[in-house]
Amino acid sequence: MKLSCLALLLGSLGLTCGCHTPRVAQPQSEPQLSILTYNVNWGSPRPDLVVAAILRANADIVCLQETTPQWESFLRQNLTRSYPCMQFRNSENRRGGGLGFLARHPLTEIAYVPSDTGWFDGWIMQADYTIGPIQLLNVHLRPPISDRGGWVSGYFTTGANRRQEIEKFFAARAPQLPTLVLGDFNDGEASPAVQWLESQGMINALPQFDRATPTWKWPTSVYTLKRRMDHILYSPELDCTAATVIPAGGSDHFPVKGVFIRATVAPERTTTLH
Repeated sequence: MKLSCLALLLGSLGLTCGCHTPRVAQPQSEPQLSILTYNVNWGSPRPDLVVAAILRANADIVCLQETTPQWESFLRQNLTRSYPCMQFRNSENRRGGGLGFLARHPLTEIAYVPSDTGWFDGWIMQADYTIGPIQLLNVHLRPPISDRGGWVSGYFTTGANRRQEIEKFFAARAPQLPTLVLGDFNDGEASPAVQWLESQGMINALPQFDRATPTWKWPTSVYTLKRRMDHILYSPELDCTAATVIPAGGSDHFPVKGVFIRATVAPERTTTLH
């Protein structure tokens, strides 16, 4: 079925909501780390706007999806002064399947994990910043497209593939390190992949501060698709002090930024329910 039909279907499902924001970002005096996840769109429609959005976000580390050799060259030319430590992996099997990291200080690779579904891979890096060592799992999960290329059927049938991918990627992490899992999940906050991470103790950052803003838009002749497909989840050793969607850039995705500190154990985190 055509993409316009999918647009009407997703619109009828009400994939965004108007809930109020439950938390307000607060300034912090203790060491913190800011992270940005951004699917830049492999087709590079407006690379200048992508660079401007990254600079505006001013994050310590940027995790990118859908990079290509052309994207790597452009970003190195335009962002090396702000992010002297860049690493890229380009997909050999899938167009736009590359991943990238932009950082102010060196990162150390923990694992590069091929996907068993034939789509995009996962990449885990360790960062040693003022909040202490952490690891970042950068993901671009399978799009909601069926094996025959159907969008509507793919929306309903590929969730298990994304969960399969995230389980494999997550298993490759270093268990002793605080963890961030972030990227383009190609699915919403109630998806099997996100729910599985939450069952492992991971906490979803963006819904705590913003429950409505879409992270992806795609105009069609009859409707503009809007979804929240880009997520940042973190382990309990960390606490999120701010998370936001930045409505800027030249991609179909918007950057999502989170700010993290080391968690202090609060009484409610140690209370046992009877």
